[in-house]
Amino acid sequence: MVSSAMEIGLAIEETHAEQFMHYLAQLIEWNKTINLTTIIDPKEIIIKHFIDSLAALVTTSFPEQAVVLDVGSGGGFPGIPLKIMRSDLHVVLIEPTQKKCSFLNSMIGLLKLRNMSTFNGTIEQYAKRPIHHVVDMIVIRALKFEEIEKYIPVLLDSRGKVVLYRTGVINNQEIGKEFHLVNETALVLPQGLGKRVVSVIERIIY
Repeated sequence: MVSSAMEIGLAIEETHAEQFMHYLAQLIEWNKTINLTTIIDPKEIIIKHFIDSLAALVTTSFPEQAVVLDVGSGGGFPGIPLKIMRSDLHVVLIEPTQKKCSFLNSMIGLLKLRNMSTFNGTIEQYAKRPIHHVVDMIVIRALKFEEIEKYIPVLLDSRGKVVLYRTGVINNQEIGKEFHLVNETALVLPQGLGKRVVSVIERIIY
């Protein structure tokens, strides 16, 4: 975990590495009964889920104490890895599947992740709540941007950013007229286990 993180330019402290190992063990155990990930090899989980999730930390800046929305969190990616590395972040994991939410809540408790919560529902349901936080960052790893695009203006701060974990570069047609690309970074994951493009977009303020 530590050496793989260094390959993408991140230093992981021993306490964080221990949290990731607890996370790994629980993910493998829960995955026997709940479909959290199709990847079952521990080394591949570390690189393809944990390190991949952390790629955003080396490609864009998360403001101190930022409110972060992880849409379609599933097994907790990228929200939990980001929270482990940046304990100051306030993270909400949005996940429509109840069993996956049970896993996420279990991990939040086990890893003692404060200022972190789950929402058992869709981004549409979250956006329709009478009270919700205006968020600084929205991170999307499992869904396509167009699936959540119309809910972003309701949720995102005017200066907030959307971080997209993609397999290829984004084009202007995908972004639409209300957003523009801030930066885009292509990474090769450690041990050649895939490629990742992190695209950061924000709303156009007229």
